[in-house]
Amino acid sequence: MNKHLVAALSLVTLTTLASSAAADEGSTATPSPAFHADVEVDPTAYVLSGHSLHVGLGYRHVRLDLGAFAMALPSWAHGNDGYDASFNGFGAKLQVFPFAEQRGLFLGVDGGVSRLLARRQGTDLASEQLQGSMGVHVGYRISLPADFYVTPWIGVSYQLGRKDVTLAAAAWHQNALNVFPAVHLGYQFR
Repeated sequence: MNKHLVAALSLVTLTTLASSAAADEGSTATPSPAFHADVEVDPTAYVLSGHSLHVGLGYRHVRLDLGAFAMALPSWAHGNDGYDASFNGFGAKLQVFPFAEQRGLFLGVDGGVSRLLARRQGTDLASEQLQGSMGVHVGYRISLPADFYVTPWIGVSYQLGRKDVTLAAAAWHQNALNVFPAVHLGYQFR
């Protein structure tokens, strides 16, 4: 999917969310059916020249998230001076909401596959790595008016297939453990 189209859809979602929140302030949530479907975006990915689109399928307290994502990493995030880095990939999360159906606290496990591109600044040298990841995460889904929601979460994953490289006498190092905080904006279909 074109990242500009996804960004435009995300902007429409955010605009609708803001206007719905103002118009529906004080409304109460309606009971939800046993099966759930939702769609989420991570606005940070769009700010960092990427995209993020996740589709969720749930039954009562359990949710399966399938997502595609990409992002350019700022140097403070990857910690390797003299390198530009980006990644893209897809993944799945299995989440359990222990206290309420599809809202509140959730715990989960996740896995994914991504392509990391580390490019040495000022040269044509680059290293591309196909990596897997396995991890755990915790978050909290906050219901908003008109079936919208916001979900802050944080995950810790182990990177499979990572390797250090040296390009133009500068080393690229990636930690085995990756801590990833995010805030997703979503809409739940009824």
